[in-house]
Order: sequence, then structure tokens, then C-alpha cells
Amino acid sequence: MNTTNYWNRRLKRRRFVQGASLGTAGVATLALVGCGDDDDDDTDGGGTATATSGGGGGDPTTAATSTPVPANEIIHGGVGVVQSANVYDSVDGHRSVASPALSVLNRVQSKLLRFANPNTGELEADLAVDWEQPSPDTVILNIREGVTWQEDGPGAADPSASGGRPLTMDDIVWNIERQRAALLADGTETADMGRNSYWSKVESIDVAGQNITLTLTQPDATFVQGLANEFNLIGQRELIEAYEDTNTEIEAYKVIGTGPFIVTEWIPGESISMVKNPTYYESDKPYLDAWRFVQTFEDPTAYRIAFQQKDVDSFSDPDPTTTLSIVEENADNMHVRYSGTANTVAIYLPRAQAPWNNDMLVKAIHLAANRRELIQQLHNGLGRVSGPVSWLQEAWAIPDEELETTPGYRIDKDKDITEARALWEAGGGPDIGDVTFVVPETWASRAGWGATPELVAAQFNEAFGTSQFKGATKGYGEIIPAWASKNFDPFFGWIPNVEIPDARADLVGAFDSGSRGNIWNVNEPELVDAKLSQAIQLTDLDEANVLLREVQDLAIENGQWGRVIMYNYIAPTAYWNYNKSVWPSPEEGWNFLATAVTALNWWNDTNDPSYSGRSEPSYKPL
Repeated sequence: MNTTNYWNRRLKRRRFVQGASLGTAGVATLALVGCGDDDDDDTDGGGTATATSGGGGGDPTTAATSTPVPANEIIHGGVGVVQSANVYDSVDGHRSVASPALSVLNRVQSKLLRFANPNTGELEADLAVDWEQPSPDTVILNIREGVTWQEDGPGAADPSASGGRPLTMDDIVWNIERQRAALLADGTETADMGRNSYWSKVESIDVAGQNITLTLTQPDATFVQGLANEFNLIGQRELIEAYEDTNTEIEAYKVIGTGPFIVTEWIPGESISMVKNPTYYESDKPYLDAWRFVQTFEDPTAYRIAFQQKDVDSFSDPDPTTTLSIVEENADNMHVRYSGTANTVAIYLPRAQAPWNNDMLVKAIHLAANRRELIQQLHNGLGRVSGPVSWLQEAWAIPDEELETTPGYRIDKDKDITEARALWEAGGGPDIGDVTFVVPETWASRAGWGATPELVAAQFNEAFGTSQFKGATKGYGEIIPAWASKNFDPFFGWIPNVEIPDARADLVGAFDSGSRGNIWNVNEPELVDAKLSQAIQLTDLDEANVLLREVQDLAIENGQWGRVIMYNYIAPTAYWNYNKSVWPSPEEGWNFLATAVTALNWWNDTNDPSYSGRSEPSYKPL
């Protein structure tokens, strides 16, 4: 992909809402990550989101050319500094569901494959040096020889660990089988294996020498790209099993890996240190000697001051104008990158229960939802509406120009409102009583977003000429289990993040009648199941896209069956010019989770004028 002036071109293609003020079109960013939790202002850029030109990522069965490194001469050594999150959910990568923990673990542990370019899905070797998918239901991985678990650090020194021992084929098999079975060491079933549905696609595992052959339960051309997902980490059995009962109690000694960095300290909200792994299998990487995660800045002003004093290397504020203003004031020494946010913003309606099992009411909400108004109110216009497939998965998404005349997304919102009100009244909406939309507490706690419950309620009250809509907040700890039970309140906020550029598996998980993720009771064997099943098997992406588009069109005709996708917003992040790394373009940051890319390719240019006055941060050594 030619990325010259990438974002300038995309601006011309209406990437942002009409009339949005962009401030400086500078250069550097970090996207917000993990269940919408942006406390981890990591330099990964994205996370949760992406603008891509290659949704399918080309041929997923072959190694892709790596993203070019910077033209500047790389300088080895130094420390990268980012903000720590408030909360990390688990030291067990198999059981973590949030990107703050992943931003730590992906620097420490390896995956079978990793993304060379997360935005397009291009793959490169990690623990698997090469791979092939000779048929849609077979994946063959050739595992790297000579890899050892980290020899030093708290994790390696723990009596339960096996520091320094070779990585074995049994290690790989155990990581897959544990997640596929969702079983703990004592045989207890657990519901918190977040990748269970992915690894459940594996029917059998065969090992021959350094080759592992995965036979899938059914053909799936998207499976290989999923191996590079930031969630699919390889951990050491001994240490993971030793702390299964205390995996949510965060301690550095509970973590070991084969990756580029070794955790030496992990105190959530205060400090995390990690140092370069001297036995890492890529001898020229990582470039940095260490990472330091500094205390969480509860006060945005304190965070801004710390960035301006070079005590932290990047800065992002919920109000994008704040970020842009800092760069405007320091245009010679800072830059901005824009990243989409992979935590798609959506409305979820409990279509499995009354009154939302009346599709007229579901369609009415879909039509009345004013996506562009919310992008303007909450994100200063930095965002783009998404259809059933997020615009981040661009090769598979309905183009902007078509959405502008598509019901629910129309520029002519009056037409949407007229149709919505007629459906609301015909479906008995005025008689169902109060309708309370729940917004996540983490969303409403962000600066400038506290009024979201009232804004959402006001939007629908105005659309339907009523006062029955209300707003409230709840924690995700209450929200997510209710989704699984299909008995939940109407919801507005972040939904689980888009993980890879290929959108096919996402729609299968959402709408296939047999999927556990189909919490809307969609049951269309011929019009949905059959088409998605065929699409996910195809290696011809154009043919697959035709089928996926037919399912998207049907979803929109039915108000998206209660999975009412709204938009993905765009976050600018400021960086000092001495921050160097591999990026997709001069203006664009990573939009999908990209810690693995950052961990290996980040470096500090001590010769850049912006480095003047930066003191080398302290960290806990081995």
C-alpha cells in the first residue's frame, strides 16, 4: 500500500464527519484500547481499532513483507515511558479480556505469528518461522528452534517456574488445548478463557518434529490471521497453573515468557518496569533497553505537564482539541498521529426478550440513532460511522458514499426519523413505559463524556416525541454477564474490540444461529448461516466479500437485529519527535492492538533536537 499522505487522502474521502475541526494535521498518535479503557496510554497506537486498506490482509497463508523501518539511523538503548493503567485484569494471558494487561504481556510473551502491519493484516514470523494453509481446514506451523523461556527476572526465579528451559512442542500444544477446553489444571471448567471460541475451531493437533498441524472443525480462511491476534499469547504451563487461583492478583513473579522484555516490577497504577531479554531469539531487537510504565495520572493536567516535561513520551486526552493544541504550541518538536479506535461504539438491544422481540421497535431504534450527531457531541467530529462491519475492516465495510443514503446512516436524517417514528408507534413503543439506556461507567467517567446517558436519552426522546427514554450507568462487570444471559438493558457504549482486519469471523460470531455470540436470536439458516459459512471458507476475497455484503444488507434491513453498530471514533495522540518506530504512514498510527510491533521497533533518537532536556528514566533492573 502506498501510504504517502495517507490520511490526507482519507480526509478527502470523508473519513471524518463533515464540518469537524481537525486543528493541526500533524503526525503522532496512540489509539485508545481495551474495553474502551484508555488509562493505558501506551504507544501501541491502537488497539482497539483501525483504518485499513486491506481488510483481508492479502494472502493470509504466506509471509508478508515487513513494514519498512524508519529512514533514520536506529539508535539502540534507552527507555520508553508510557502511562500505566489503573486496573489490570489478569497475569494470565489466556484469561485476560482487556488490553491494559495485553500491553504488558505482549512485551513479555510471544505468539505463533505476529502482525507486520496490524492495519492491513500482513503477517510475519514469531514462534512459527513459517506457515501454510494448504486447505481451508488445515494449518501447518513450523516452530522456531532454539527458543528458551526467560532465564532472569522475578518470573524465572519463582520456584514454580522453569526459567531458562527450552520451549517445547508440548508448550504450544498445552496453550491451545487449555483454551480450547476452557479447563483449569484441576479439571474445573471456567468461563473466562476469552479465546475459547477461537481455539474451539481446532478439531485435532498433530506434531511431527518442529511442525504442528492444526485440523479445523470446519474450513476457515480467517484462522491464520487470528494467530497474530494480541490475545493469542504463549505462556509457560508451570507458572500459569501455579497461580490459577490468584491470577487476578497482579505480581511480577507470576509472569514469564519467551518475548523481548522481562518484567521486573508490576504495581498497577504505580509503576511497571521491564528490561530487554538478553536471550531473545531476534538478536538485533528490541531496540530499547527497557520500558517504564509510570503512575496513572488521575488529573489530566498533571498528565499533560508530565508529557510536556518529557517525563512520559506520549499524550492523549479524551478531548482531541487538547491533544492538538499541545502539538500546535510545540510544532517543531512534537507530532500527532491519528488512529481509529477498535472498540466499536454500538447500541445493543435485548431482542431475545420483550418488548425488543418486536422487530419494529428494533428497526425504529436503528433508524433514529443519530450517529453523526454523537460523533460531533462526544468526539469533536473525529470519527466515522460504521455499518455492520466496522470501517476499520475497510475491505469488507460498506463504503461511506453508500452509507450516506442507507437507512439509519442517511445524511438526510429527517427521512430516518420519519420512518423511525412510524415504526415506533406501529410497534406499540409509546406503551412500553420507560426505556433506560445503560452506558458503561468507564465511558461516563471520561472527561467530557459524563453527560452521555442524558445525550442518548434526549436523542431518542426527540426522535420519537416522548419523554420515556432515560439514561443510567453500570460497570462492565455487570453488563457483560447480562449479555451472555440475553437478559440485559438497552446498551450504548464500547463493545468488544475488533481484533483483526478480516471481518468474516466477526459476522459469524454475531449472527450465525449456532454462535454463542449471537445474543440477538438471529436464526436465518439460508440467508445468513449458509452465506457466512461459504464466505469464511473462500480464499478468493472478492467472492467472499459479495456474500458478506449480502448479509450486511439484510442486517440493515432488519435494524441489525439489535446489534446496532454506530461508529468508530478517531483519536489523536501527541509524541515528541525523538520517538521513533515503524508506522503505517507519516500521519497514521496503528489502529488494531499493536504492542508486539511497538515492543520490537520503538527507539529514542537522542540526536533529535526534541530530546534535549529529557532525563533518562529510572527503572527496576534485573
